[in-house]
Amino acid sequence: MLQLLRGGGGLPRDVPVTRWLVAINLITFVALAVSAGSAFQIPSATLIAWGGNDGSLTLTGEPWRLLSSAFLHGSLLHVGLNMLALYQAGLLVERMYRSARFLAIYLAAGTIASLASVWWRQDVVSIGASGAIFGVFGALLAYLAAHRHRLEPVMYRRLRTMTLSFVGYSLLVGFAIPGVDNAAHVGGLLAGLVLGWLGCQWPARKGVVAGGLAAVLALALALWFATDPPSMPWRTRHEFSALQPLLAARQQEVMEALAEGRLGRDEAGAIIDGELKHNWDQLIDRLRQQAAIGDPEAKRLLEYAQLERSALEALGLGLKTGHAAWVTTAATLRVEANRALQSYLDSLPESEQAPTR
Repeated sequence: MLQLLRGGGGLPRDVPVTRWLVAINLITFVALAVSAGSAFQIPSATLIAWGGNDGSLTLTGEPWRLLSSAFLHGSLLHVGLNMLALYQAGLLVERMYRSARFLAIYLAAGTIASLASVWWRQDVVSIGASGAIFGVFGALLAYLAAHRHRLEPVMYRRLRTMTLSFVGYSLLVGFAIPGVDNAAHVGGLLAGLVLGWLGCQWPARKGVVAGGLAAVLALALALWFATDPPSMPWRTRHEFSALQPLLAARQQEVMEALAEGRLGRDEAGAIIDGELKHNWDQLIDRLRQQAAIGDPEAKRLLEYAQLERSALEALGLGLKTGHAAWVTTAATLRVEANRALQSYLDSLPESEQAPTR
Protein backbone atom coordinates (compact mmCIF):
# COMPACT_ATOMS: atom_id res chain seq x y z
CA MET A 1 0.00 0.00 0.00
CA LEU A 2 2.86 2.38 0.76
CA GLN A 3 4.21 1.86 -2.75
CA LEU A 4 0.89 2.97 -4.17
CA LEU A 5 0.98 6.09 -2.00
CA ARG A 6 4.20 7.29 -3.57
CA GLY A 7 2.44 7.59 -6.90
CA GLY A 8 -0.89 8.79 -5.59
CA GLY A 9 -1.33 11.63 -8.02
CA GLY A 10 -4.17 14.08 -7.44
CA LEU A 11 -4.34 13.41 -3.70
CA PRO A 12 -3.16 15.93 -1.08
CA ARG A 13 0.12 15.00 0.60
CA ASP A 14 -0.51 16.36 4.11
CA VAL A 15 -1.96 13.79 6.56
CA PRO A 16 -1.80 15.41 10.03
CA VAL A 17 -4.74 13.51 11.53
CA THR A 18 -3.23 10.08 10.91
CA ARG A 19 0.06 11.10 12.49
CA TRP A 20 -1.70 12.68 15.49
CA LEU A 21 -3.90 9.63 16.02
CA VAL A 22 -0.88 7.33 15.98
CA ALA A 23 0.97 9.64 18.37
CA ILE A 24 -1.96 9.90 20.78
CA ASN A 25 -2.41 6.12 20.86
CA LEU A 26 1.31 5.54 21.47
CA ILE A 27 1.58 8.22 24.16
CA THR A 28 -1.51 6.85 25.88
CA PHE A 29 -0.05 3.35 25.82
CA VAL A 30 3.25 4.50 27.32
CA ALA A 31 1.39 6.23 30.15
CA LEU A 32 -0.81 3.15 30.62
CA ALA A 33 2.22 0.83 30.71
CA VAL A 34 3.95 3.03 33.29
CA SER A 35 0.80 3.02 35.40
CA ALA A 36 0.49 -0.79 35.15
CA GLY A 37 4.21 -1.45 35.58
CA SER A 38 4.34 -3.57 32.42
CA ALA A 39 4.22 -3.06 28.67
CA PHE A 40 3.48 -6.69 27.83
CA GLN A 41 0.19 -7.30 29.64
CA ILE A 42 -1.99 -4.51 31.01
CA PRO A 43 -4.35 -5.78 33.75
CA SER A 44 -8.09 -5.48 33.18
CA ALA A 45 -8.44 -3.37 36.32
CA THR A 46 -6.06 -0.75 34.91
CA LEU A 47 -7.83 -0.76 31.54
CA ILE A 48 -11.19 -0.24 33.25
CA ALA A 49 -9.79 2.61 35.35
CA TRP A 50 -8.46 4.31 32.21
CA GLY A 51 -11.74 4.08 30.29
CA GLY A 52 -12.09 0.52 28.98
CA ASN A 53 -15.43 -0.47 27.47
CA ASP A 54 -16.86 -2.38 30.44
CA GLY A 55 -20.57 -3.11 29.94
CA SER A 56 -21.42 -2.76 33.63
CA LEU A 57 -20.10 0.81 33.54
CA THR A 58 -20.65 1.89 29.93
CA LEU A 59 -24.34 1.02 30.06
CA THR A 60 -24.99 2.50 33.49
CA GLY A 61 -23.98 6.13 33.12
CA GLU A 62 -20.55 6.18 31.46
CA PRO A 63 -21.15 6.09 27.68
CA TRP A 64 -17.94 8.05 27.08
CA ARG A 65 -16.15 4.70 27.42
CA LEU A 66 -17.38 3.85 23.92
CA LEU A 67 -14.79 6.32 22.59
CA SER A 68 -12.10 6.30 25.28
CA SER A 69 -11.67 2.52 24.94
CA ALA A 70 -10.62 3.00 21.29
CA PHE A 71 -7.41 4.68 22.51
CA LEU A 72 -6.40 1.92 24.96
CA HIS A 73 -4.38 -1.21 24.21
CA GLY A 74 -3.62 -4.29 26.26
CA SER A 75 0.01 -4.93 25.27
CA LEU A 76 2.95 -3.66 23.28
CA LEU A 77 2.18 -6.13 20.49
CA HIS A 78 -1.47 -5.02 20.43
CA VAL A 79 -0.70 -1.33 20.03
CA GLY A 80 2.18 -2.00 17.61
CA LEU A 81 0.10 -4.00 15.15
CA ASN A 82 -2.84 -1.59 15.34
CA MET A 83 -0.70 1.50 14.82
CA LEU A 84 1.09 -0.07 11.86
CA ALA A 85 -2.27 -0.79 10.22
CA LEU A 86 -3.61 2.68 11.05
CA TYR A 87 -0.52 4.43 9.71
CA GLN A 88 -0.44 2.54 6.43
CA ALA A 89 -4.18 2.83 5.75
CA GLY A 90 -4.57 6.32 7.17
CA LEU A 91 -1.89 7.79 4.90
CA LEU A 92 -4.07 6.95 1.92
CA VAL A 93 -7.61 7.28 3.29
CA GLU A 94 -6.99 10.68 4.87
CA ARG A 95 -5.81 11.94 1.49
CA MET A 96 -8.94 10.56 -0.15
CA TYR A 97 -11.42 12.14 2.27
CA ARG A 98 -9.41 15.12 3.51
CA SER A 99 -8.51 15.49 7.17
CA ALA A 100 -11.79 16.68 8.69
CA ARG A 101 -13.94 13.96 7.10
CA PHE A 102 -11.30 11.33 7.82
CA LEU A 103 -11.25 12.26 11.52
CA ALA A 104 -15.05 12.19 11.68
CA ILE A 105 -15.15 8.73 10.06
CA TYR A 106 -12.43 7.39 12.36
CA LEU A 107 -14.04 8.61 15.60
CA ALA A 108 -17.57 7.65 14.57
CA ALA A 109 -16.51 4.19 13.40
CA GLY A 110 -14.57 3.64 16.63
CA THR A 111 -17.59 4.63 18.72
CA ILE A 112 -19.98 2.45 16.72
CA ALA A 113 -17.51 -0.46 16.92
CA SER A 114 -17.50 -0.16 20.72
CA LEU A 115 -21.29 0.01 20.72
CA ALA A 116 -21.46 -3.17 18.62
CA SER A 117 -19.05 -4.83 21.05
CA VAL A 118 -21.04 -3.99 24.17
CA TRP A 119 -24.28 -4.94 22.40
CA TRP A 120 -22.87 -8.36 21.52
CA ARG A 121 -21.33 -9.05 24.95
CA GLN A 122 -21.63 -7.03 28.13
CA ASP A 123 -19.41 -9.27 30.29
CA VAL A 124 -16.01 -8.44 28.81
CA VAL A 125 -13.66 -5.46 28.83
CA SER A 126 -13.22 -4.28 25.25
CA ILE A 127 -10.32 -2.02 24.24
CA GLY A 128 -8.29 -1.17 21.16
CA ALA A 129 -8.27 0.93 17.99
CA SER A 130 -9.00 -1.99 15.68
CA GLY A 131 -12.72 -1.17 15.40
CA ALA A 132 -11.89 2.34 14.21
CA ILE A 133 -9.18 0.97 11.91
CA PHE A 134 -11.69 -1.41 10.34
CA GLY A 135 -13.79 1.70 9.82
CA VAL A 136 -10.88 3.25 7.90
CA PHE A 137 -10.68 0.18 5.67
CA GLY A 138 -14.45 0.27 5.21
CA ALA A 139 -14.18 3.89 4.10
CA LEU A 140 -11.42 2.88 1.68
CA LEU A 141 -13.69 0.24 0.13
CA ALA A 142 -16.51 2.78 -0.14
CA TYR A 143 -14.20 5.25 -1.89
CA LEU A 144 -13.02 2.60 -4.34
CA ALA A 145 -16.63 1.67 -5.15
CA ALA A 146 -17.71 5.30 -5.59
CA HIS A 147 -14.70 6.37 -7.70
CA ARG A 148 -13.70 3.19 -9.51
CA HIS A 149 -14.13 4.81 -12.92
CA ARG A 150 -11.88 7.73 -11.94
CA LEU A 151 -9.00 5.54 -10.76
CA GLU A 152 -6.40 3.84 -12.86
CA PRO A 153 -7.53 0.21 -13.37
CA VAL A 154 -4.27 -1.24 -12.06
CA MET A 155 -4.36 0.88 -8.90
CA TYR A 156 -8.04 0.16 -8.36
CA ARG A 157 -7.57 -3.61 -8.59
CA ARG A 158 -4.51 -3.65 -6.36
CA LEU A 159 -6.09 -1.48 -3.68
CA ARG A 160 -9.30 -3.50 -3.76
CA THR A 161 -7.44 -6.82 -3.52
CA MET A 162 -5.18 -5.67 -0.68
CA THR A 163 -8.04 -4.17 1.30
CA LEU A 164 -10.36 -7.16 0.92
CA SER A 165 -7.48 -9.51 1.76
CA PHE A 166 -6.66 -7.60 4.94
CA VAL A 167 -10.28 -7.40 6.06
CA GLY A 168 -11.04 -11.04 5.25
CA TYR A 169 -7.90 -12.40 6.87
CA SER A 170 -8.38 -10.26 10.00
CA LEU A 171 -11.98 -11.38 10.43
CA LEU A 172 -11.06 -15.05 9.95
CA VAL A 173 -8.29 -14.76 12.54
CA GLY A 174 -10.74 -13.04 14.88
CA PHE A 175 -13.20 -15.92 14.62
CA ALA A 176 -10.45 -18.49 15.09
CA ILE A 177 -8.68 -16.95 18.12
CA PRO A 178 -10.57 -16.58 21.43
CA GLY A 179 -10.53 -13.11 22.96
CA VAL A 180 -10.58 -11.16 19.68
CA ASP A 181 -13.47 -8.70 19.58
CA ASN A 182 -14.90 -9.47 16.16
CA ALA A 183 -18.17 -7.71 17.01
CA ALA A 184 -16.21 -4.45 17.18
CA HIS A 185 -14.40 -5.29 13.94
CA VAL A 186 -17.62 -5.96 12.04
CA GLY A 187 -19.34 -2.94 13.57
CA GLY A 188 -16.42 -0.66 12.67
CA LEU A 189 -16.20 -2.06 9.13
CA LEU A 190 -19.92 -1.53 8.43
CA ALA A 191 -19.80 1.95 9.96
CA GLY A 192 -16.80 2.82 7.78
CA LEU A 193 -18.54 1.56 4.65
CA VAL A 194 -21.66 3.64 5.28
CA LEU A 195 -19.88 6.75 6.54
CA GLY A 196 -17.30 6.51 3.76
CA TRP A 197 -20.02 6.29 1.13
CA LEU A 198 -21.75 9.33 2.66
CA GLY A 199 -18.41 11.13 2.73
CA CYS A 200 -18.06 10.54 -1.01
CA GLN A 201 -21.42 12.29 -1.57
CA TRP A 202 -20.34 15.50 0.20
CA PRO A 203 -20.91 18.29 -0.75
CA ALA A 204 -22.70 17.45 -4.02
CA ARG A 205 -25.62 15.64 -2.34
CA LYS A 206 -25.98 17.31 1.06
CA GLY A 207 -29.56 16.08 1.52
CA VAL A 208 -28.53 12.45 1.04
CA VAL A 209 -25.64 12.88 3.49
CA ALA A 210 -27.88 14.49 6.13
CA GLY A 211 -30.47 11.74 5.79
CA GLY A 212 -27.84 9.02 5.93
CA LEU A 213 -26.23 10.45 9.05
CA ALA A 214 -29.63 10.71 10.70
CA ALA A 215 -30.30 7.06 9.88
CA VAL A 216 -26.92 6.00 11.30
CA LEU A 217 -27.57 7.98 14.49
CA ALA A 218 -31.07 6.49 14.84
CA LEU A 219 -29.70 2.96 14.41
CA ALA A 220 -26.93 3.60 16.96
CA LEU A 221 -29.43 4.94 19.50
CA ALA A 222 -31.74 1.97 18.91
CA LEU A 223 -28.81 -0.38 19.51
CA TRP A 224 -27.88 1.50 22.67
CA PHE A 225 -31.36 1.40 24.19
CA ALA A 226 -31.82 -2.25 23.19
CA THR A 227 -28.73 -3.30 25.17
CA ASP A 228 -29.25 -4.23 28.83
CA PRO A 229 -26.49 -3.93 31.44
CA PRO A 230 -25.02 -7.23 32.66
CA SER A 231 -26.76 -8.96 35.53
CA MET A 232 -25.99 -7.87 39.08
CA PRO A 233 -24.17 -11.12 40.08
CA TRP A 234 -21.77 -10.75 37.16
CA ARG A 235 -21.24 -7.06 37.97
CA THR A 236 -20.37 -8.04 41.55
CA ARG A 237 -17.76 -10.56 40.42
CA HIS A 238 -16.44 -8.20 37.76
CA GLU A 239 -15.95 -5.27 40.12
CA PHE A 240 -14.38 -7.52 42.73
CA SER A 241 -12.03 -9.18 40.22
CA ALA A 242 -10.89 -5.74 39.06
CA LEU A 243 -10.07 -4.37 42.53
CA GLN A 244 -9.10 -7.33 44.73
CA PRO A 245 -5.89 -8.28 42.84
CA LEU A 246 -4.61 -4.71 43.10
CA LEU A 247 -5.28 -4.56 46.85
CA ALA A 248 -3.77 -8.00 47.46
CA ALA A 249 -0.67 -7.17 45.40
CA ARG A 250 -0.14 -3.89 47.23
CA GLN A 251 -0.57 -5.61 50.59
CA GLN A 252 1.98 -8.28 49.63
CA GLU A 253 4.40 -5.58 48.45
CA VAL A 254 4.21 -3.81 51.81
CA MET A 255 4.71 -7.06 53.74
CA GLU A 256 7.76 -8.03 51.69
CA ALA A 257 9.30 -4.57 52.05
CA LEU A 258 8.73 -4.72 55.81
CA ALA A 259 10.29 -8.19 56.09
CA GLU A 260 13.34 -7.15 54.03
CA GLY A 261 13.87 -3.96 56.00
CA ARG A 262 13.05 -1.63 53.10
CA LEU A 263 10.13 -0.24 55.10
CA GLY A 264 10.12 0.67 58.77
CA ARG A 265 7.26 -0.29 61.09
CA ASP A 266 5.98 3.27 61.21
CA GLU A 267 6.06 3.59 57.41
CA ALA A 268 4.28 0.28 56.92
CA GLY A 269 1.69 1.24 59.52
CA ALA A 270 1.06 4.53 57.74
CA ILE A 271 0.46 2.72 54.42
CA ILE A 272 -1.89 0.25 56.11
CA ASP A 273 -3.89 2.98 57.86
CA GLY A 274 -3.87 5.60 55.11
CA GLU A 275 -4.12 3.46 51.98
CA LEU A 276 -4.89 -0.23 52.36
CA LYS A 277 -7.60 -0.07 55.01
CA HIS A 278 -9.26 2.83 53.18
CA ASN A 279 -9.33 0.92 49.88
CA TRP A 280 -10.71 -2.24 51.52
CA ASP A 281 -13.37 -0.10 53.22
CA GLN A 282 -14.47 1.25 49.83
CA LEU A 283 -14.75 -2.26 48.38
CA ILE A 284 -16.59 -3.51 51.46
CA ASP A 285 -19.07 -0.63 51.22
CA ARG A 286 -19.86 -1.48 47.58
CA LEU A 287 -20.23 -5.17 48.37
CA ARG A 288 -22.44 -4.38 51.38
CA GLN A 289 -24.73 -2.22 49.21
CA GLN A 290 -25.14 -5.02 46.68
CA ALA A 291 -25.62 -7.65 49.40
CA ALA A 292 -28.39 -5.50 50.91
CA ILE A 293 -30.43 -5.82 47.71
CA GLY A 294 -30.19 -9.59 47.74
CA ASP A 295 -27.10 -10.32 45.64
CA PRO A 296 -25.78 -13.71 46.87
CA GLU A 297 -22.43 -13.17 45.15
CA ALA A 298 -21.84 -10.00 47.14
CA LYS A 299 -22.63 -11.72 50.45
CA ARG A 300 -19.93 -14.33 49.96
CA LEU A 301 -17.35 -11.83 48.72
CA LEU A 302 -18.21 -9.52 51.61
CA GLU A 303 -17.26 -12.26 54.09
CA TYR A 304 -13.84 -12.57 52.47
CA ALA A 305 -13.26 -8.81 52.26
CA GLN A 306 -14.16 -8.29 55.91
CA LEU A 307 -11.67 -10.96 56.96
CA GLU A 308 -8.94 -9.25 54.92
CA ARG A 309 -9.85 -5.92 56.52
CA SER A 310 -9.74 -7.44 60.02
CA ALA A 311 -6.33 -8.97 59.27
CA LEU A 312 -5.01 -5.54 58.30
CA GLU A 313 -6.41 -4.03 61.49
CA ALA A 314 -4.65 -6.64 63.59
CA LEU A 315 -1.39 -6.21 61.69
CA GLY A 316 -1.55 -2.45 62.15
CA LEU A 317 -2.01 -2.89 65.90
CA GLY A 318 0.92 -5.31 65.96
CA LEU A 319 3.18 -2.76 64.24
CA LYS A 320 2.09 0.02 66.59
CA THR A 321 2.29 -1.91 69.88
CA GLY A 322 5.04 -4.41 69.09
CA HIS A 323 2.91 -7.24 70.50
CA ALA A 324 3.50 -10.46 68.57
CA ALA A 325 0.00 -11.72 69.42
CA TRP A 326 -1.53 -9.17 67.06
CA VAL A 327 0.74 -10.28 64.21
CA THR A 328 -0.26 -13.91 64.87
CA THR A 329 -3.92 -12.91 64.83
CA ALA A 330 -3.40 -11.12 61.52
CA ALA A 331 -1.81 -14.23 59.98
CA THR A 332 -4.68 -16.42 61.24
CA LEU A 333 -7.28 -14.05 59.78
CA ARG A 334 -5.50 -14.01 56.43
CA VAL A 335 -5.57 -17.81 56.32
CA GLU A 336 -9.32 -17.71 56.99
CA ALA A 337 -9.75 -15.06 54.29
CA ASN A 338 -7.88 -17.16 51.74
CA ARG A 339 -10.05 -20.16 52.59
CA ALA A 340 -13.21 -18.09 52.15
CA LEU A 341 -12.00 -16.79 48.79
CA GLN A 342 -10.97 -20.24 47.57
CA SER A 343 -14.32 -21.69 48.64
CA TYR A 344 -16.10 -19.00 46.64
CA LEU A 345 -13.92 -19.57 43.56
CA ASP A 346 -14.42 -23.33 43.73
CA SER A 347 -18.17 -22.82 43.67
CA LEU A 348 -18.09 -20.99 40.33
CA PRO A 349 -18.46 -22.77 36.98
CA GLU A 350 -15.15 -22.79 35.07
CA SER A 351 -16.61 -20.48 32.42
CA GLU A 352 -17.31 -17.83 35.05
CA GLN A 353 -14.09 -17.89 37.04
CA ALA A 354 -12.48 -15.26 34.76
CA PRO A 355 -15.20 -12.82 33.70
CA THR A 356 -12.81 -10.49 31.92
CA ARG A 357 -11.19 -11.51 28.67
